[in-house]
Amino acid sequence: MGRGRGQGRHPRPLASRSISEILPKRSNTVFPGDSRSETGKAGTEQQPWEPTSSLDSTAHVIQTRASVSSASGVLGPKNYAYQRLVQETDFRLVRVLPQRTSKLKCEILHASLEHPPEYVAISYAWGDGVDTKRLVLGGVTIPVAASLHGALNAVRDKDNEILVWVDGLCIDQRNKDERALQVQLMGYIYSRAKYVAIWLGPDADDSQLATQLLVEVNKRRVSKQRIRAVENPDSAALLSLFKRDYWNRLWVVQEVFLARKKWVYCGSSKLPWEAYETVSNAFWGHVSDPQLRQGPSSFPNIASLVQLGANSLLEVLRACRNKFSENPRDKVFGVLGMLPEETRKELPIDYDQPVKALYIDVAAHIISSTGRLDVIRESIHFPVHVSSAGLPSWCPDWSHFVDIPALRERTFSAAGDTDADYEFHDNERRLQVSAIELGTIEATGVAVGTLCALEDYLMAFLHWRALLLDVTNINEDDENNLLFESFCRTLSLGQVPPKWEQQGWMTPSYHVFSSLIQKRLPRLLIDRGLKRYANMSVVNPEGQRMFVQKHFGDRMMGRTFCITENGLMGMGSGFMGKGDVVVVPFGCSTPILLRAEGRRNEFRYVGDVYIHGFMHGEALASGRPVKKYTLH
Repeated sequence: MGRGRGQGRHPRPLASRSISEILPKRSNTVFPGDSRSETGKAGTEQQPWEPTSSLDSTAHVIQTRASVSSASGVLGPKNYAYQRLVQETDFRLVRVLPQRTSKLKCEILHASLEHPPEYVAISYAWGDGVDTKRLVLGGVTIPVAASLHGALNAVRDKDNEILVWVDGLCIDQRNKDERALQVQLMGYIYSRAKYVAIWLGPDADDSQLATQLLVEVNKRRVSKQRIRAVENPDSAALLSLFKRDYWNRLWVVQEVFLARKKWVYCGSSKLPWEAYETVSNAFWGHVSDPQLRQGPSSFPNIASLVQLGANSLLEVLRACRNKFSENPRDKVFGVLGMLPEETRKELPIDYDQPVKALYIDVAAHIISSTGRLDVIRESIHFPVHVSSAGLPSWCPDWSHFVDIPALRERTFSAAGDTDADYEFHDNERRLQVSAIELGTIEATGVAVGTLCALEDYLMAFLHWRALLLDVTNINEDDENNLLFESFCRTLSLGQVPPKWEQQGWMTPSYHVFSSLIQKRLPRLLIDRGLKRYANMSVVNPEGQRMFVQKHFGDRMMGRTFCITENGLMGMGSGFMGKGDVVVVPFGCSTPILLRAEGRRNEFRYVGDVYIHGFMHGEALASGRPVKKYTLH
């Protein structure tokens, strides 16, 4: 059993000497020779590095006998037997021979990160492993994944050999012990590379038009307005480029973040990372389809997140949650290289550890190290999701892609500055928390889905308002009733623009919704209380749709309106139901919903919830008693 009121669990025993003590200290944000902006993205590179025929650092090479891994799922033990890596800081490199023939020829050598030769690290998407091509490795022709072959061919020099690190050949994926150690080294490998070569794949879907547009934009020959014109063939090609698999891969976030310099290869094109970044930023915020919000701008601002101390792990996990990794353990292991050494020590990389145990360890570590319970709010249950790992309801399933994020704690402080008061039971499968109960859910409205049209929001608004009128018995004509103002503030999760903070949020809200209902749903009758707002001149007709999207869209999506038995209004997970209990746990930024289940005083976690009037410490001052709840 572990207990905490700001106290941690018993730390794991550590090795006598960690890798960070052997290797020179590396920073998580700035590397030698790298001019990084405060956003954590590398500064503009002047000239690409061109390899020479003589590698100055080859004196540090330990071994040159060929061996190869099976990372791509293509190579097998009959092809090559690995030479064991002797020291903890040893790693393999691929020597790519010059383009003297059409065949791609390579050799494997061993080197040490304590004194590495000059090399390039490759960042790419593995692909499905079915599409293969052949290369010559140490005189033997072998099949490798087409994406790996393309990446090596892209960086191959015409006249000079080049050393590269690529996980598909440099890590023995069948050796779990080696793989775990090499994954720990990846942060060092990418940060020490001369540059990182990003391989997007061969030319396809008019990618040559897209890369030419990148060149023109960065030479300021094309305006950002033209980029955003999706009907423009060049822009359509660019959107296709930004939808490639590479941008969705989890591991590349670390690989890009740690790079001193970055060059992006696509087909025969080679451009600096900044060329892609500039154009990607032009799309961000101007394209409604979230699938098109890819490219460099889809990468989180890791540099700022890793400065948050004990909160860094949770913030980075959140930011990378919807990036893909084939192994669910990599949703954790794939971000550790960007985090402080203290965090990496607490969560050793072990691919034999069950996913359930790993995710519970992560949640328990975050709770104990931060003294906060906000991590449990990342356990998202709407749309309904059943974890294949068999996790407790309070433990986030990081392998689950979420459409609806948890409420942002930077906006709320429902439990004030209290520390979590908690105990773990049953090998950390049960979590007991101290909390203040606000009430139980009496009525809920229709839940807004995750793939919605404007009409879905309009219908939900009408249903929720009808629910409010029915439960509270308010007269629909009583426009001075403060419950209407509270209702509108609840729908926007209390986020009211300063312009309307004093004037009142009900008038613009009712005006926009009623006006749009009359335009988009003309056969639907609205009551007198709403009708009087429809023809007001509050928000320009051209801006009404954007008004709903900006102030209500993301806040209503995936949620439903609710009223407790004691008259509190809220907005919470579409998974909620009548009888769910609303509590404010110590050390939690928002109230949460619990559902009685199993033994006496045991509950299932349902989701976080906005409760109007109780988001900024009011529960602590209300005199309500503190109770204990066991979550399973």
